[in-house]
Amino acid sequence: MRVVGETDGTEPPRSLLGRAARWALRALLVAAAVYVGVQVLVLLDLVVIPVIAALLFTALLWPLNRMLRRLVPNLLAAWITLILAVVVLGGMGYLIGMRIAANFPMLISQLVNTVRQIVELLSKLGFGQVTLNSIEDAIVNWLQNHRNMLRNIARTGARYLFQFVTMLLLAIFVTLFLLYEGERIWRWLISPLKQDPHRRRVDRAGHIAWNTITGYVHGTVVIATIHGIVIGLTLTLLGVPLVLPLSVLVFLGSFIPIVGAIVAGTIAVLITLVTQGLIEALILLGVLLVENQLEGNVLQPLVMKNYVRLHPLAIGLVLVAGGILAGLVGMIIAVPTAAVVHRAWAPLLGRDEQEEQATGPPTEGWTATD
Repeated sequence: MRVVGETDGTEPPRSLLGRAARWALRALLVAAAVYVGVQVLVLLDLVVIPVIAALLFTALLWPLNRMLRRLVPNLLAAWITLILAVVVLGGMGYLIGMRIAANFPMLISQLVNTVRQIVELLSKLGFGQVTLNSIEDAIVNWLQNHRNMLRNIARTGARYLFQFVTMLLLAIFVTLFLLYEGERIWRWLISPLKQDPHRRRVDRAGHIAWNTITGYVHGTVVIATIHGIVIGLTLTLLGVPLVLPLSVLVFLGSFIPIVGAIVAGTIAVLITLVTQGLIEALILLGVLLVENQLEGNVLQPLVMKNYVRLHPLAIGLVLVAGGILAGLVGMIIAVPTAAVVHRAWAPLLGRDEQEEQATGPPTEGWTATD
């Protein structure tokens, strides 16, 4: 016989509803805090973007810097690493610019020929010459009526160029210090925390986050290099001009998972269509689609399985969220940010202290002896 009000070991419905309401309220507060934090970071983009870029560059250059530290002092190793990186990147940019400048007139002439062919095709499909001329006149009139807008776009481009140079110099400056004394900077950041247990947890979470970023950057470079080489070889076999710039474009686009290589490769497909024809463009498109499937099903799980343990659905959602909140930069940093949060959350809460006692602290990335 049960006393009135008792249940079979389960919580009363009101208690369950109250707990659900509290969890929903907490989730809303966390979401609001994240949104406000992201908006503040977006407003401080001139500082936040260079710091994020410096972290990614440091993760990329860290193996070279660590090797040089065995031969020369830390400061000299940092300078050598940074100078080599700037020389390599600057040299590639110069070569790409020279190739584009050399092939640009030919590309424009072929584009004009393609447009004429399209006009002839439209004429055969029933679009009269009067209609085509009216479309051309409308475009010319629009350009003439919007000269002021075009001038404003030019001024805006100049302002963006100034901001880009400023952020680039700041990123180089921050990268130098991270290469030189990254561990010391990290110890300074966590110095206000108490020694135990909070400082130990934050320190371990920080090292795991750094290892995740390093693994993600190195794995992404490997995948992007494979994409660039395959597309470069395909373009060479098809006889497409601007092989080097288009290969580098696909390489850079591959830093955005799932969609980056396809979007960058679309430009290569269009140039192939203009310069070589429809069959060659379809061949290149087929190669891009096959590569995209290989990236999602083979390369990503094989290269970065130990660093980016995210479901493809989660990757797609964080990419969209990053694009909405911060545009292209948000899409680039969305996946590594989500991977860092996913990997560092448990150590930050102290849930893996038993594993730490059994295996010891991580040895990758920065260490106290560095």
